[in-house]
Amino acid sequence: MRHLDTESLGMLIAIVDTGGFTAAAERVGRTQSAVSARIAQLEVSLGVRLLERSRRGIALTETGERLVAHARRLLAFESEALADLKGGTPEGSVRLGMPDDYVDAYFTPTIARLAAAYPRVEISIRCDLSKNLEPEVERGQIDVALVTRDLTRPTGELLKKEKLLWLGARGHRPERGETLPLALFPTGCRARPHIAAALDKAGRSWRVACTSSSHSGIYAAVETGLCITALPECAAPSEWRRLGPAEDLPPLPDTEVGLLIAPAASPAARRLAETLRAALSVPTVVAAA
Repeated sequence: MRHLDTESLGMLIAIVDTGGFTAAAERVGRTQSAVSARIAQLEVSLGVRLLERSRRGIALTETGERLVAHARRLLAFESEALADLKGGTPEGSVRLGMPDDYVDAYFTPTIARLAAAYPRVEISIRCDLSKNLEPEVERGQIDVALVTRDLTRPTGELLKKEKLLWLGARGHRPERGETLPLALFPTGCRARPHIAAALDKAGRSWRVACTSSSHSGIYAAVETGLCITALPECAAPSEWRRLGPAEDLPPLPDTEVGLLIAPAASPAARRLAETLRAALSVPTVVAAA
């Protein structure tokens, strides 16, 4: 086999992304039997098995995983070439990932700018912890992601540093209790270990009063006066109190917002990344060694 059929590769990627032949057929606008036949033909032409079928579903073989990685890059280059030759605006779909507390600060203004500039691009957004989003970008399941970087092994392009703030609702003083009640994102949140370490180092007794995977859940817990929280400055409600030494709370380290782009990102995805970069990037101050 001297050439790869990009249409068949697109069908293979659709199967991987949607989890099955039926959904993949709907995505590419073909019948399920047609998709199945093309994949079978691709396997015969290559002389390798690409998919394993079992009662639990469909999974890529090791060779299939390698081919999908190549296929994403090939189709991205093809899309870029066609867009350049047509001289038109990018089109297609882009999968964007970010933590829930970044949505209002970064996604809302960016989507408005992108929609105005590229009206033919469809954006789907997935909110999750940064540690879950990073491998999905590597596998090509997400095209672009904004993440809170792991300070012990930072990945992605640094776009911005955010202050981590202690916050409490007006009219309530839960921080005056002997044990500090906190509303935090779940275990795996990259700010959470720094919050705990700062309190432990300061000798401040604390407990988790509320855990929520959404920013709205954290907001509700704090607004009712149940507890306080710590959030990046971009996600801090303007009506909340900023807390600190006067409340016997220790300083917190800055967090870093990073940009990740999938290896086979489409032209539309790269345009989205450029928009995010322009909206967030600030001069980076290099700390002295």
